[in-house]
Amino acid sequence: MTRRRRRRPRWLGAALVIVLVLAWSLAGESIRRRLALPGEGGAPNKVAGRLRVATWNLRNFPDEGQDLTRLATRLPELAADVIAVQEIHDAARLKQLMPGWELVLSAAGGRGGQKLGFLYDPSRLELVGSPREHEQLAMGGSVRPGLSGYLRVRGGGPDFHVLVVHLKARDEGYALRRSQWEVLAEIVQEIARDDDDVIVLGDFNATGPTQGGPDAELKALDARLGAVGLQRVVNRSGCSVYWDGARRDAWHEPSLLDLVWVAGLLEAEVAKAHAEPLLHCARHVCRPFRSTPTYPERDYTDLSDHCPVIVDLEPGPDDDP
Repeated sequence: MTRRRRRRPRWLGAALVIVLVLAWSLAGESIRRRLALPGEGGAPNKVAGRLRVATWNLRNFPDEGQDLTRLATRLPELAADVIAVQEIHDAARLKQLMPGWELVLSAAGGRGGQKLGFLYDPSRLELVGSPREHEQLAMGGSVRPGLSGYLRVRGGGPDFHVLVVHLKARDEGYALRRSQWEVLAEIVQEIARDDDDVIVLGDFNATGPTQGGPDAELKALDARLGAVGLQRVVNRSGCSVYWDGARRDAWHEPSLLDLVWVAGLLEAEVAKAHAEPLLHCARHVCRPFRSTPTYPERDYTDLSDHCPVIVDLEPGPDDDP
């Protein structure tokens, strides 16, 4: 009698394929983590004479578990002249991370005490007059105010206003956020009366309404701020922050919340410039990524869910008479 060959269960082949795919995915993640260059996702070299501005939401700094040693390396690596910051709870500790730099911070920070402001390099820039806190943007104190300062590039460069914002978050905050746009437009018109060179930057939380999406909100925001002479610097990569994603698993999804706007003397340079997100946004090319306790994305887990965003501008001569 001939012995019949036992057939393998049909599901076994599919199961083996799934196991191999998962094993390869995990192994690939490990290899990428180990082979990643220390500067991968870092800032490009700055061209001499260019003005570099940056914005970075530092996630409730100093957040529990935040790697301040790593942050003390990452901040100078931006090679920026001005760094707008949001969600700051301890000004002294932030100042310690940037020795030799000046820090201007708001007094208020909304219900969560999330202050905002900017760091600037005094060897490159000087602060003209006193900074201004725009309490009206806090909408009665429930959210963050705005903060502006008038800066001048040393050595005959231009002077300009920098205005830092952190608008109401989440889709349920859309209505309040739109009200903030109106206040922001008024602030821009006010500070531009003495000099129309204005840079507005920060976390705009443009997530869209509950029944809409971020593209519709960005379009409406472009129209409103464009009416007061502001032009958004395009982020061609398409993201500036990652969130947990709808599945709430190890995969993190990209979003675009951190924006930069320019008006006045620098406006002609906007077409040549672009907003460039760095670190985990750059490393993953604004695509979803996995971060696990075994193989974490360190800049995401140990610094902030937001990525620093930089913009290089070529300023003209000082327009101050």
